[in-house]
Amino acid sequence: MATARTKKSPARSPHDAARKAFKADLRVAAERVFAEKGFQATRMQDVAKAAGVAVGTLYNYFPSKEEVFEELCAVRSEGFHAQLEETAKDLPPLARIEALMRTSFEYLEQHGALFAVFVERGGKAEYDLERIGGKATEQGHARFLRLLTTTIQEGVDRGELRDDMPVTTLVAALSGAMNGATYAWLKRRRRGGLSPIAGELRSLFLTGARRPR
Repeated sequence: MATARTKKSPARSPHDAARKAFKADLRVAAERVFAEKGFQATRMQDVAKAAGVAVGTLYNYFPSKEEVFEELCAVRSEGFHAQLEETAKDLPPLARIEALMRTSFEYLEQHGALFAVFVERGGKAEYDLERIGGKATEQGHARFLRLLTTTIQEGVDRGELRDDMPVTTLVAALSGAMNGATYAWLKRRRRGGLSPIAGELRSLFLTGARRPR
C-alpha cells in the first residue's frame, strides 16, 4: 500500500535568506529609533540613518513607519509566545500561572520601549491591538488568553482553583490585573521595574482564586 509523502517546505534561496536577515536588521534599527525618539518624532530618514542605508532602500522593504511598527510587534509577539510555551511546559497549573506571569513581565521589561510606543500611539485597551499593532498582534493576544484559559481550567478541574465562578471571569481578572500593572508601570516611565509588581500580583491572584476551604 502506498504511503502518503510528507510535504516539504520549499527550500529558501540564499537571496531570500539574505533579504530576510537584512529586513530583520532594519527592524532592530527602527526599534532603537522608536525607543529614543518616540513614534511621532521618528521619520523614515531616521530609521534609514540608524540602519546605515539609503532611505530609498528602506522604502523598498517598508512603505511607512506604521508598517515597520506593525512588523516589529508581530515579531516580538511570536518571540513572546515562544518563551511562554517553553517556560510553562510540563508545569502543574498553579506553578504554570506563576511562570506565565513572571515571563510576561520579564518580556515587557526587556521590550518596554516598544510597548511605550503602543501607548504613545493611543493604545489603551485590548481593542486597540489590531488598530495599532496589526492583525498579528491581536491574534497574539488571543493566543495568550487561550493559554491562560487552558491553564486556569486545568486548575479548576484539579480542584486547586475555585469553581464557583466562570473560568472566563478568572481569566479576565488575571489578564486585567496584568494589563493594569503594565499601564501603571509605563505611566511611571518604566521606573522601578515590573518584577516587584509581578510578585505581589501573583500572590494576590492565587490567594483570591483558590477554592474556599
